[in-house]
Amino acid sequence: MAESDTITRNAKSNLAFTLMDLPVEKRVHMAQFYAFCRIVDDIVDEPGMSPEERHTALNRWEEVISMRVEPTPGIEEEVQKLVEEVQPDIKPMLELIAGCRSDIEPRQPETREELLAYAYKVAACVGITSAHVMGASPEAKNYAIALGYALQLVNILRDVAEDCRKYGRFYLPAEDMKLFGVTCADIREQKYNYRLRQLLAYEAALAEKFFGEADEYYQALSVEDRNALIPAQAMSLIYHTILEKMRDDEYRIYERRYSVNNFRKLWFLLRARLGTVALPSFPSVSEWSFIKLQNKDKNAE
Repeated sequence: MAESDTITRNAKSNLAFTLMDLPVEKRVHMAQFYAFCRIVDDIVDEPGMSPEERHTALNRWEEVISMRVEPTPGIEEEVQKLVEEVQPDIKPMLELIAGCRSDIEPRQPETREELLAYAYKVAACVGITSAHVMGASPEAKNYAIALGYALQLVNILRDVAEDCRKYGRFYLPAEDMKLFGVTCADIREQKYNYRLRQLLAYEAALAEKFFGEADEYYQALSVEDRNALIPAQAMSLIYHTILEKMRDDEYRIYERRYSVNNFRKLWFLLRARLGTVALPSFPSVSEWSFIKLQNKDKNAE
């Protein structure tokens, strides 16, 4: 088994799950690209390395994807093969490395503009390259960027507690935290209150904006591009559901890590494949509460 396949299977990520929809050749290429993204991210996050060692490892990957060094057997060789066969613009891949590099010595973004500049590197650039690898035309670029922003914002909201606890990172803009009276100390101490909920709802509205933009771009694409991007659209459905679950649960980010089970992921993959066919959606938490209330009232009668 190729090293990229092993990395992708072991990751058990939402993206890896949706790749099953792709033809074999594109699935292999996406596994190679996903493995590259995973390794670059792990270089920054995994314990046991000094900052200098992390920078050196990222420098090596810049050389690998720029085809300036002889690759070692395994994943380096596979990634160079991907670049040779698919010929993506390597600038977004280099931007991804730069974005991950900034997390070695993290700095909280002051504004939303700074947050989105970071999200462009670590998420939108992944989307741009993924769209190309999946076989979409350049017309899909705006869709990939908007969806990348949306997915990264959901990740940031979901992982506020983990990013603080494990890495000492704060991605919520300092201006926004000040607006709602939430401090970094509040997050370190896991203070859950009205101010935190309002802050997270404020950021969730920005994610919703980008989900809406991505959907508009997606609907305007050709049938061929929409078919190529089925895994990406499934990701949109999965992450939008995670956002809805957080909202319905009033953003209890200190108590749980929100996710979607494999059955629902399969359902969303089917919905993405069927495209505009109207399918019934699963009730949200609030809708289940309404159903239960109705049943209770009926029993009372």
